[in-house]
Amino acid sequence: MKKSNLTDHINLKLKKFKDLRYGENPHQDSAFYLEGNDSGFEQLWGIELSHNNLGDANHAWKLVLEFEEPTVAIVKHGNPSGIATRTVLAEAYRLAHEADPVSAFGGIIAANKKVTAEVALSTQGVFYELIVAPDFAEDALEILKKKSQKIRVIKAEKPPKLLEFTRVFNGYLIQTSDDLVESNSKWKVQTGSAPTKEQIADMEFAWKVVKHVRSNAIVVVKDKVMVGMGTGQPNRVNSVKLALVQAGKKAKGAVLASDAFFPFADNVKLAAKTGVSVILQPGGSVNDDKVIVEAKKHEMTMIFTGVRHFKH
Repeated sequence: MKKSNLTDHINLKLKKFKDLRYGENPHQDSAFYLEGNDSGFEQLWGIELSHNNLGDANHAWKLVLEFEEPTVAIVKHGNPSGIATRTVLAEAYRLAHEADPVSAFGGIIAANKKVTAEVALSTQGVFYELIVAPDFAEDALEILKKKSQKIRVIKAEKPPKLLEFTRVFNGYLIQTSDDLVESNSKWKVQTGSAPTKEQIADMEFAWKVVKHVRSNAIVVVKDKVMVGMGTGQPNRVNSVKLALVQAGKKAKGAVLASDAFFPFADNVKLAAKTGVSVILQPGGSVNDDKVIVEAKKHEMTMIFTGVRHFKH
C-alpha cells in the first residue's frame, strides 16, 4: 500500500461562524464553523440559511467553477437536475431549467458569471431556495429581492484547494479534492470513428459534470446541455436507464458519460437502442473486451479516459 502525502497529524481549531436553522432534518442541530475568518461567501439577501442550503450551494458552486464559458447549473439534493453552457448566461439558465423543470422546483441555481437582470427575470415563476454566483448586477439583485423575501442570494469566492473530511466510526476519512487536471489528448478511442469537434466539446462538458453526480453516475449530454442524468443506484445499468428515460428523443446522437467503468455490456445495449453516438468511460473492467465488442456491433464510438470519478 502506497503512503500518501497527507500529514501524520492534523490539528483543527474551529470557531462557530453562525448557527443554522437546523440540520438535515428539523430535529437535528447544525452550525457552520471556520478555521479562520473568511467564510468564502456573503449573503446579500433572503432568510436564514439552512444546513441543506449550504451543502447544495457548495455542490452547485464547485460544479459551475469547472467551466470557463458562461454556465448555469440547477442543483437539487446534491445532484444537478440541469446544467448548460452558452455564450449568454440567460440562455444557459433557460436550457438548464428546460432540461428538468419538475426537479428544478425548490432547487438551487449556480452561475459562474455575474448574474444579469436578464437572468434574474428568467427565474420568475419558479420557486428556488438560493442562487449563488461570483457577483450580481444591481438591477438583477433588485429583481431577485422583488421576486421573493425568502430566496437566499449568495455572492461566493472561488474556494482554495482544501482537504475533504468525512466522519467514520470514531474518526475521520480525509482526502484531497477531486481536482485532477485532465486532457482529452490522453483519452483513447476503443471503437468507432474519431469524434468530431462538436462531440469532443460535449465529451469534455459531460466529463466535468459526471464527477459532480453521486455514484453510480451517468449523464447524457447534447450540445453542451445535460439532457439526462442517472444517479445513486446500486447498479450502473439502472443509472443508465434513468438517464436515457429522462433524455428521451434527445439521446439520439448524444454523448453518454459514466463516472466509472461499465462492468457489463448491457449498459452499451441500452445506450445503442436510444441512438447514443458516443460513450465516454474510464475503462478498466475485467469485461472491457466484451463491452468493446458490443459497442463495435452497434458502430458506436467508445472512448476510455483512464480516470475514475466516484462521488459518494
